[in-house]
This record gives sequence, structure tokens and C-alpha cells, in this order.
Amino acid sequence: MTTTLSLADVARLAGVQRPVVSMWRRRPLPDTPFPTPQPDGRFLTDDVVAYLRTTGRGNNPEPELATDLAVTASPAAAADRADVLVLLAARAILGGDALTGADVEDLLDDVEALDPDDEWLFSEIEDADIDRLAPQADAIADNAYSTAEAYEELRSRTAPGGLATDLITTLADIATALLGENGTLVDVDATACDIALATTADESRTATRVLVATSPAPAQGNTAVHTTTAATAPIRQCLRRYRVHSLAARTTDLLGDWDLTEGSVILARVAPSPGAAMATIDELTLHMDPTTTALVIGPASILIDELPTDQVGARDAFLRDGLVRAAVRLPRGLLSEGGGEHLALWLMGPGDPGHLWAGDLSGIGFGESTRQQLLDDVVAAARASHHGRRAFALLHRTDTTRLLARSLPLTALDVSPTDPFPVSAADDAARMADLLRELAAPMTDPFHEVRPRATGSGSAGSSTLGDLARNRLIQVLPGHRFEPLPPGQQRMWTAETVASRRPDAVDLMTLTARHPDVALTRPGDVVFTSAGSPHAVVDAEGGSAVAEPARVLRISPTASLSARAIASAINALAPTPGKGRWRSWTVPVVTGSRSDAEEALARVDSWEDQIRTRLDLLDELRRLATRSVTSGAVSFVDTHANPRDGKASDGS
Repeated sequence: MTTTLSLADVARLAGVQRPVVSMWRRRPLPDTPFPTPQPDGRFLTDDVVAYLRTTGRGNNPEPELATDLAVTASPAAAADRADVLVLLAARAILGGDALTGADVEDLLDDVEALDPDDEWLFSEIEDADIDRLAPQADAIADNAYSTAEAYEELRSRTAPGGLATDLITTLADIATALLGENGTLVDVDATACDIALATTADESRTATRVLVATSPAPAQGNTAVHTTTAATAPIRQCLRRYRVHSLAARTTDLLGDWDLTEGSVILARVAPSPGAAMATIDELTLHMDPTTTALVIGPASILIDELPTDQVGARDAFLRDGLVRAAVRLPRGLLSEGGGEHLALWLMGPGDPGHLWAGDLSGIGFGESTRQQLLDDVVAAARASHHGRRAFALLHRTDTTRLLARSLPLTALDVSPTDPFPVSAADDAARMADLLRELAAPMTDPFHEVRPRATGSGSAGSSTLGDLARNRLIQVLPGHRFEPLPPGQQRMWTAETVASRRPDAVDLMTLTARHPDVALTRPGDVVFTSAGSPHAVVDAEGGSAVAEPARVLRISPTASLSARAIASAINALAPTPGKGRWRSWTVPVVTGSRSDAEEALARVDSWEDQIRTRLDLLDELRRLATRSVTSGAVSFVDTHANPRDGKASDGS
């Protein structure tokens, strides 16, 4: 069969933007002109492949391997695309064997055995033109790394309205950090399949139970009808997609008992209708207990902005009940097809009815730094019961009462009226004076007694953490799951405090009463996390509790390894695709003196600790000056001015 491609299809095949292909047509190479279009304006696929192969243009070194995918993803093949996707799903679920030449009745029997109640696949396979489309599906699968990858590639090219990859990854990282060891991941109305799949891809976690809570199917007599309609198609597609990735998600009635385990996380993307969105949120809150959190994504126009009087009451009810712990307006362009719509994120869970943590990211980019700060802030807002001494990068504490009284957008109040620092002008001035004195004091030079000197020409060694673990040179121990604990003096490392290198402090008696068997760190243990960007810290003193998803890396006394070198190497790593890939991380192996390495890096860490302490002081000073100086409550006066001018003097 002769197949053709549009200019947009050619661009996708070549791995370039469409204007690049237009430029190729306008500026042909001397000996290799761009293919001649057909009467309908499209181009023969074989001609395009020959052109790309001959010229080397584009970013796809083997374009012929992707032609079947490009043709199927083309709008011209829209009529067959759904059936090809279904066949790819069947091939992936049944084990990856080719479908071409298979007996259709045998194939239907195999699918029916997997889907006896016709909840997610049987009807679609039964209606597909298997004999005609199986070779096309097999060609796409055979030229991909796996059938599941081929399915995802075709689906991503043809499924509108999805979330951008960066947003999916960030939400999955947040969900991973919040999910308890035995917690259930709930996908409300099959709207969060992308996020749930990214969350369950964490190879370091045990298998996560996934629950899809859906509206009940229509019934005839006593039997539910599992026909494919406009309403049920997205749910069937989502359940099918879970199966493609070997995840047997369980379904339950949206209005029934979800039977959630401790530490569960609910995921929901709400509709662009205020009434429908609030109804969905209201339903999911009925299933929440003190250990459950929810991540809700939806239009900022509904979750953040001012609403008409007849629609704002439902949203206000969630705020009055203290169920919205954080509300964030996200930057534009976080849908897979781009666009100017602002999305918003709600973190929900039992909290403080008087306050929420709010942030407006509409004016900044969604780069790696912003994503990491959002992850840290949202997880901290969910977990910590005492935020007074934690610096939030993107979120601010907002008085919910003022928002409700004035019907303001949830991100309208940029500075909390109940700041954790003292509020009188005299107290602010005194505290700023103390901060200035501490900042002006000289720092201690940890290297003042030593200087570097070349003593050899040895080369550095390295190994992966996976190899070190297999050789029993290190142990990697999981963190524990803790509910919120009152403040105290016992150090505790969490994912966000590992990133900031400042442990939380919780009440020791409460910790030991609730978790009598909790294991604490030993001196020199490395505490690390792989959620978001990798982070690590050396717990030099030991005796700290570690909360999941943070982990403990313990070095064998006989290993030629430096804890501080390993932590430094982890902190230098860039985020990698997928989560929990710590086994592949490369870390240094000490080929010289282990004690010398530890001592030198300890001195470096001492410098860093002093600098971080000063940065904390600067952050507090900036907060106080922003509030008190800008309001005129405090001013900085010249200490050398003439006393007769009414200003302070230095006494000379």
C-alpha cells in the first residue's frame, strides 16, 4: 500500500520543527531536491525516507524505522489509529508476540480470559479489523524498544489535552514523597493515569496498589453494562494503559467505600466546569482520613481565581474546613500541546482552617530549580506541623479568613499577616541589629592550619552504588513512615531537609512511644533521597530518625569509601529519567588514604555549614526588612550623623 505524509508528519519523522521542513523545501540541496508533492499536497513516504537518508538532514538517523508510526499518527490515518492502539495494547498485555497471522478466534479467547467482564479491552478487540491492521501494529512494535514503548509513543502523538512531561514528573515526585509504605494510589475518574504511572515507575518501592475510582456504570437489571460510550471510553483507555504497563489497577465505585490504607494519596484532575470540579473534590474529601493526602490539578480559573457569587460557596467550604493545605497557580504552557491556560495545584488534607500555603508561579519559568522548590515546599506543607523555622522558596502563609471575607483569589495575599517572627517595630529593629552583628563577625577558616600539597599521582576510582551493595561494601536502608510529630529536640531527616541539609527536630518521647522499634542513624551514615533531584547529607553525629522516601547508606568499616565523597557525588548528579535509580549512580572509591579524604572533605563541609548559616541569617534579615522597612515601621539611620540633626551618633 502506498502511504503519504503531510509536512507536519515529515517534521515528526525527521525529529524537527515544521518550519525546518519548510526551509528544506525553499532551500533545496544542489543534487537532492526535496520530494515532489502529490496532487493532494502530501508526500510519498518512500520518497521522504530516501531524502532523509541521502541528505542526513533531521535528528532521526534511521527514519525508515519510524515510518509506520508516522503514518499511523498522521491525521489521514485517524480512522484506524484507535484500532492500532488497541492491537498494540493487546500485544503488550499478552506478552509481546506478533499478531500478524494469529488466529482471530484464539486471540479473542485470550483477551476474554484476561478481561472476562469486558471492562477494558474485549469489546475494542472484537470490533477491530485485526487481519488488516495487525501487520501495521506489529511493524510499529518491532521498530520500538518494546511494545509498551510503541503504544506510548503512538498514544502521546494523538492524545490531546495531556499534561506536559515536566509537570507529570513533578506531581509524581510529590506523590512518591507523600505515599506511605503501604499506601494506596487513587486515580479519580481515570483522570490521573499519567501521574500514577510515573509514580509507580519508582523501582525502589514495593508494588504500589492502584485504585481507579469511577462513576458507576449503567445497569440493566442486576448486571452492569460495560459498553464503550463517550463517558466510559476514557476509563477503559486508562485501565487498558495500566495493563500495558503490567499494572492491574483495581476499580471501585466513586461513591462507594474506597477502603484506603494508611498513607494513601488521591490524584484527581478536575473538569473545566466549576460545578463538576467542586463535586469531584467534595466526593474525594469524604474518603480522606488524617493520613491521606490529595493532589488536585485543574484550571486556575476554578481553583485559584475569583469565582462568581453563585459558584464560590463550594470552594469556600473547603477552605473553612481547613482541607486545602496549599494552593499554587502554575506557569502557562503545562499542557502537552502548550497553550496559554494556567493550571493550578491543590494539596488537600486535614490542616489549619485559618491558614493555607499559597504561591503564584505565573510569572516564572518551570525549570528544574522551580520544579525542585515546588516539590520541597508542597511536601513540607503536607508533612510539617511547625513551619516557623523552615524557609519556603515559593509558597507563603496566607490568612484564609481574609481571603474568604474579601472573596480574593487564593494567591492574592503575598505576605502572611501572622509571620513567624515578632511583629512589633522595636522587636524587628532589635532582631535586625542582632542579625547584622552576626553577619559582620568573621568566619572561622577550617583550613587555617593546613595547605594542599602534591604527594602522588594516583588516579581516582569509582563504582556504582548497585555494585557496592552487591559486594556488601554498603547497605541501603529504607526510611520509616511517620505521621506528623510535635516539635522537640530529636533530629529527623526527611526528603526536604536532606535537600536543605538542615534536619527537622521532633519530640523524642512521642517518637519512641509511637515507634518504639525505630532505627536511628549511626555516626557517618549518608542520608539520601532520589525523589526529584538527588540529594545527600552525611549525618556525622548519628542518632537521627529518617523518614521515607529518604534512605540511609551505611558504609562497611572495611570499605575504601568516603561518606562525604559519596554525598558530594550524589549532590552533583543531575535528575535522571525515572525514579529510584540510585543503583546506577556512580560514586568515588578511595584509592589513597580514607582518613585524609574524610578530614579534607570535613573541612570543606565546615566552610559550607558556615555559609549556609549566613544565608539563613540573610533570609531572615530580608524578611524582616521587607515587612518593617517597606512599611516605614523601621528605618536604617546613619550612625555617624551629627546628633544636632536628630540622628544617632557614634559618640565621638
